[in-house]
Amino acid sequence: MTTDYYKILEVSKNASHDEIQKSYRRLARKYHPDMNQDDPKGSKEKFQKIQEAYDIIGNPEKRRFYDQTGVSPDQMGSGGGQGSYQWSFGSGPFRAANMGGSIDDILQMFTQGFSQDDAAGIRTPKRPKTGANIESELTIPFSVSINGGKVDKKMRRSNSSKEETVSIKIPAGTEHGQKIRLPGLGYSGQNGGKPGDLIITIHVEEHPHFKRSGQDLFLTVPITLTEAVFGGNIDIPTPKGTITLKVPKGSSSGKKLRVEGCGVPANKSTKKEQGDLYAVFSIILPETWSTEDEARIKALNTDINSIRTDLKL
Repeated sequence: MTTDYYKILEVSKNASHDEIQKSYRRLARKYHPDMNQDDPKGSKEKFQKIQEAYDIIGNPEKRRFYDQTGVSPDQMGSGGGQGSYQWSFGSGPFRAANMGGSIDDILQMFTQGFSQDDAAGIRTPKRPKTGANIESELTIPFSVSINGGKVDKKMRRSNSSKEETVSIKIPAGTEHGQKIRLPGLGYSGQNGGKPGDLIITIHVEEHPHFKRSGQDLFLTVPITLTEAVFGGNIDIPTPKGTITLKVPKGSSSGKKLRVEGCGVPANKSTKKEQGDLYAVFSIILPETWSTEDEARIKALNTDINSIRTDLKL
């Protein structure tokens, strides 16, 4: 039974080479064993079929052969006599028997790549072909996205079951969804071509206290009622280390203080400058009160009530 390579790659028989390549990359990424840890055997079989289909209809010469005969060149060596097959190479058809060689000789000519002058015995080597890219994903801690660092990732560079560890350098200021390209770590090239690239899409874990908005950082800082009323000095973390921040007297919950130059570091790859840090105060009330504290709170309530009486629509 003839294998329908167009169906495997989910393209029409009239699809362009770019359409075939685009569909192949999408399906290879979808069914790559590294992306389907819950079904490694099934995904590997599907991945191998996709690779086989692209090897045939992704190659202009092999695709022409497949369209004319209904089988791939690799399948032709398994049946028929020398004179029972007809192909079209270059300007017109010819029979394998007329070439003075066996079916295997003809197939070897095809796989090595011949021009329209093949029948005359002029060999033209195939052009080098760059290997396909590998697209993968990586989740990193929030702190690494801000300060940068190295993260190791296990992956497969081919359809084999062997894993290798790749060390990925994360630039300071890397954003969620940003792509990092590692040249030469994709699939091997063909006919002496360069290997493809490894393209990593970065996902950043959320942080319990810090939030990012562009190049700015927002940090919720808990303060006591005493610090909110009377002010004080507190230590807060920043990408540049711990700094001492002065809490102004009469600070309310939600009040923001800007700390210039202590946000997300400049990112050379995205050409973004250093951001700022905003400390957002959150007043934490004590579970128990002293008599003195109660007196102070009552005094504050009196002032607040007088302000409320002036509220009018």
